This record gives sequence, structure tokens and C-alpha cells, in this order.
Amino acid sequence: MKRILRKLPLYLANLIIALTLLSLFGWVVRESAKGKQWVPHNVSRTITFFTTLPDRLVIAKEAVERLPLVYVPSPENFEPVNTLEEDVNVLISYANANWKRTIAIKNLRTGEELKTWHVDRLANPHNRIMHSLMLPDSSIIYSLNGVTGLIKIDKNSERLWKQDTIAHHHAINMGANGTFWANTYTKDNGEHIYYGAKFSIDGREFPFIDNTITQFDAETGRILYHKSVTEILIENDLTHLLIKSDSPGDPLHINDVQPVLTDSDLMKIGDVFISSRTSSWIMHYRPSTGEVIELIEGPFMSQHDVDIESDSTIIFFNNGGQTLKGERPDQHRLGKNLIVVDEQFSGIQRYYLQTGKFEHVEQPVFNENQIFSFTESLVDELPSGGYFIEEQNSSVLWVVKDGEVLYKNILESQHEGHHHLANWGRLMP
Repeated sequence: MKRILRKLPLYLANLIIALTLLSLFGWVVRESAKGKQWVPHNVSRTITFFTTLPDRLVIAKEAVERLPLVYVPSPENFEPVNTLEEDVNVLISYANANWKRTIAIKNLRTGEELKTWHVDRLANPHNRIMHSLMLPDSSIIYSLNGVTGLIKIDKNSERLWKQDTIAHHHAINMGANGTFWANTYTKDNGEHIYYGAKFSIDGREFPFIDNTITQFDAETGRILYHKSVTEILIENDLTHLLIKSDSPGDPLHINDVQPVLTDSDLMKIGDVFISSRTSSWIMHYRPSTGEVIELIEGPFMSQHDVDIESDSTIIFFNNGGQTLKGERPDQHRLGKNLIVVDEQFSGIQRYYLQTGKFEHVEQPVFNENQIFSFTESLVDELPSGGYFIEEQNSSVLWVVKDGEVLYKNILESQHEGHHHLANWGRLMP
């Protein structure tokens, strides 16, 4: 007993030290969570690693138990439609195994795969191959949705180069003179998504993710042009667009950079059309001068996939929904006589550059078939008329023309009850 009493002060001293260290650790965790600038980045990352370990173990357990996210549940009682009289060839990608992907040119009319490429070196079973671009020699440029950079393979699926000094996001589009353009992020200490800019309102700071646009040499992957979108806004007195977004941490979220390939009165070779999802604007930008030729805003929301239709028109997929999916408000009672607005669906928009007018394209088909996609999606115009549509969230593929559905189907997978997630297919000539 005396022995225990003699050691009691030592026990109490050790307990006080332990509680002090624990309190200090908890305080640093709290300050790190607040984003305090005085906390060194390495310290913050180490703390985050340890404090989120249980969460990551739970996520890892769930990931093992579920299918990779490249599969989506198939609609019940799904009825495909195929009355195509002409071939419609689309460059698609899908998972042939958890760690392997296939890129294929698929004829929607016959269901035949005309050519395939194989990618077997995935590090994550959930990775998607996004918006593959085929060059004239049948080589492919692609990236993974894990924002890993850009990769080029030859016609036999052998890797030719990997460009990972930047991180890629979403669209890839062929440019003039053997170049291509992509939405990108600048890397910082090896990281690709970080708060690279900030704006302030009333003394409050809002750090946000900057986006960049990049032009590459398609032969070598070398960067030819690289520009911050935030800098474009600053240089053209357009920073108010950052405040209009409903996502202050990600107010740009560029999803398409569409290059101009021919000169006309309204656009020049080298110009690009930039699409911002979270702020719902499209920008006609001239990299050669740094000038914003036109900022396009209007009756659309969270749009994707801008295409140059003619020398005076563009078309794009109008998702038609808020960037941040809000829940039904319930803090106020409902009135006795509600004014009911028609249900909203996605659609195709045409914009006339010369007049500034908008036109809905095939909207009755979207309404009748309840076509809606909260994120992503695209539209490509067929040479003979009509449109190929990717309804991304449900991953249903459509071909519509003159108010009729000519094709409606999903990419069936090897897992019963699930089909392949759509990954921004590309209409082929």
C-alpha cells in the first residue's frame, strides 16, 4: 500500500501530461479542421490521416463488398428501342473486369464492336476511362476519372506516352494542326485538387479550386498552352462569376473546352468555348489575345458538352438542374392553393452567336421520355440529322430525330441487374 502511495504522485504527473498532450492534439485537430493557415501542411495531413483512419477502414470494407462504381443499377422492365436505318458508331469505354477496361467503337444499329483497345493497368477498380479521343492512326488518348493525367496508346493498345505534369478532368477535344485541348488542374506538390485561389466578401475568405485549360501536341503530349481560368476572369473583369456559383469551394468546375477549327466572321481558329458547370456560363475565349469575346448566360443550368454546330451557332446539353442537389424545403407550411410549375427536364440548347437568341431542340422528346441527368451527359449531332444523347446518371443512350426516339438502350454488363456506367461516348464519323 505504501509503495502505491509513494508512486501515486508519479502516476498523477503522467496522467496530467497525457491529458495535456491529448488536449493539445485535440486542439490542433480542431484548428486544422477550421483550415487555420498557421498549421503546417504536413502536420495537417498527418493529423487528417490518423483521425480519418476509422472512416477509411469502413469505406474500404464497403468497397470490397460492393460492385465497382463503373456499374449502375439497370431500370426495371427496361424496354430498348432500335429503329435505326443508318449506322451510328460511338466510341465508348466499359469495364471488362474490375481492374481492366475496354475502349470500343460500337455500332448502335447492329450492336457490333468494330474495333477495341484494352487497358489493363488500373490502380483502382472504380476508375472510369473518360471521353477517349481517337486519332487518324487509330491511336487513343484517354484519361481516368481519378484525375491521373493523360495517356496515349497505339492501335494495338501499347502505351506511347503519359502526360502527368498536369491533372485532367472530363472532356478531351481535337484542335487544329495536330493539337488537342482538355480541362485540367495545375498540380501543386504532386496534388491535383487543392484550393489554389480565393476571393473575399465582407472580410470572409473563400478558398476555392482553380481550373485550367490546356492545349497539347497530340503526337508527343507536350504542353503548348496552359492557362488558369481564374486568371482569365481577373484579366477580363469577370470575377463576379465566382460569387454567382452555389458552390463557393468549386465555383468554376470547367467541364468542356471546345476549340474552333475554322475561321468565320464570329470566331477564329484557336478560339475556344469554355463551359462552367457550377456557375452555368459558356465563354468564348481567344487565347492568342487573352480576350473574352463573349460570355454566354441564359435559360440553362449546369450545362455540359459545348459543340460548334456552324459558323454562327453552338449547341450544348442543358442539364437543367441546380449544381448542388437541394432537398425539399420544409421550414414553412404549404399554402392552400399552390402555384404548380411544370416538371423540369434536361434538354438540348442551340445558341445563335450573332443574335444572342436561344432555341430548344427536341424538347418534347426529353419531356415525354423524362430525360434528365443531374451531372455530366452530352449531345452529338448526327451528319444525317438527329442527335446522339448520353443521359449520364441513368447511363441510357438515345438517338432522337424529328421528335421520334430511334434508339434507346443501355450497355449491358456481366453483372445481373447492373449495366455499364456511361463515360462520355463520342460520335464517330
